[in-house]
Amino acid sequence: MNKRQRKKHRRGEFRELGFELRFCTPEAWSEDEQEAFWVECIRHVEALGLAVGGGSGVCWDVFVTGLRGRDSVSPAQRQALLDWLAAHPGVSKIWAGRLEDAWYPPITPNGAAA
Repeated sequence: MNKRQRKKHRRGEFRELGFELRFCTPEAWSEDEQEAFWVECIRHVEALGLAVGGGSGVCWDVFVTGLRGRDSVSPAQRQALLDWLAAHPGVSKIWAGRLEDAWYPPITPNGAAA
């Protein structure tokens, strides 16, 4: 694959890294408290130069990527987000996956996406 193709397909030096993130907020929070937390969380995520996509509710399951089109998440950004969540009252069961290719999931030995 030549450089132009690698860039177009986000391969090689153009690969973008992200990570899976899961955490829970208190079930006792009202809808307004959940909304306020989500707004605060998004502001913090964007201030770190990151973006999230995925499900919400009491327990969150999201994928974190770079904020602008072709950015990767750095280990420092990942850790800063985890530290912020750990310091936030009420947030529990925080789990973060390793940095991985945001466009192409790893392939298992049987050929399926992991």
